Amino acid sequence: MFKVLLVDDEPLVLIGLQGMLDWNKLGWEIAGTARSGKEALELVKEQCPDLVLCDIKMPVMGGLALAKKCQELDLGLPVFIMLTSYEEFDYVKQSINLGVLEYLVKLDLTPQSLENALRRAEHRIQRERALRAPGSAVLAPANGLSQYRERFFLQLYGGLFDDGEEFRRLCGDFGLRFDAPFYVVALGALQNRTLDTKQLATLSAGVTNMAASTLPKYMSCTVTGMDLRHFSVLLPLSDLGLWEERVAAALEKTGEVVQGYFGTPVWWTVGKPVEDILEVCESHRAAFSTLSLLSAKNPIVFCRPQVLDYHAQQVVQVQEYIRQNLGKRLNLNEVASVFNFSPNYLSQLFAQWGESGFVEFVTATRVNAAKDLMASTDLKIYEISERVGFESAFYFSKVFKKVEGMSPREYMQRVKGG
Repeated sequence: MFKVLLVDDEPLVLIGLQGMLDWNKLGWEIAGTARSGKEALELVKEQCPDLVLCDIKMPVMGGLALAKKCQELDLGLPVFIMLTSYEEFDYVKQSINLGVLEYLVKLDLTPQSLENALRRAEHRIQRERALRAPGSAVLAPANGLSQYRERFFLQLYGGLFDDGEEFRRLCGDFGLRFDAPFYVVALGALQNRTLDTKQLATLSAGVTNMAASTLPKYMSCTVTGMDLRHFSVLLPLSDLGLWEERVAAALEKTGEVVQGYFGTPVWWTVGKPVEDILEVCESHRAAFSTLSLLSAKNPIVFCRPQVLDYHAQQVVQVQEYIRQNLGKRLNLNEVASVFNFSPNYLSQLFAQWGESGFVEFVTATRVNAAKDLMASTDLKIYEISERVGFESAFYFSKVFKKVEGMSPREYMQRVKGG
């Protein structure tokens, strides 16, 4: 059962919210109501609600001021959903930096839209509960700044900074310095395949955050979530002397901590070192291309093309073809014909030497490419779906939500802070 606090200075609105849904049937308990942010703050401290459904503009203390006060307490919870009017959109922009989940326009509020918002809040709450569990070494909850930083690193890994001036400006905005002689990217891959999407999302967030708090104890790094099963680690290197041994030791120790806490193995691939920070996309691509070599016997693999056996080389070649031709038809028969394989041989090739099956790889690659476009362009959803090869925007949205646990629009709002 989740607990919600309803906050609005208008009594009729509070009555309407209480009667709009069968809260208990949906798994929610109304922990209380308040008519100002100041009154609500005391109830937050007393009742510890999971969610605050709150009007942005109120006398004494408004919703944003309340969210800021709760953020300063570093409670992790409650999650905030703001109620607003059309003319208050500037307030909505401010709420992004306070980690507010979303806003609902009062005039458009319906039982269905409120229930949908509650379901999204449940996902955030479960994530915070997992990350704040006793003994969990985690980071503070994501806010607007961390979302923009995540978008920055997604652009960096995608090789999307054509303008060096823009890159330097963003580095200044985020207080980032890239002055190491070399950089290399490691890719963490979760091996749990028995969870549903919601459970996997919670696990992924917990593992990524624990890696982000554990790895720096051994090596300086920046950790960025990529999808539900992978996260990237940017590692600056002072020199290339015994760098593989140093990186392997750090990854191994971090993997032990993660598995000890979550019971989930994390396997690692490591790309090639580069000298220019704007070339880490090459290191990142190399790490992805090596995923097919991971196994329980080889949980840490460094990208060395010369050690690839014949079948692994074939998998890498097909994977690269798929990445370069996402806009084309990529069914098993047509890709097999490009390489003069039989469809059955190609299917077995991925099953035995790939990290995933053929169809799963094509789907994941298309979704990841779509995520890169969402983070770095202003293309519409239907335009993105066409570019990455989905037959329709509807089918794209259905697949994306199944893989990521959220709709494309929700993902765009998260990475762009909108």
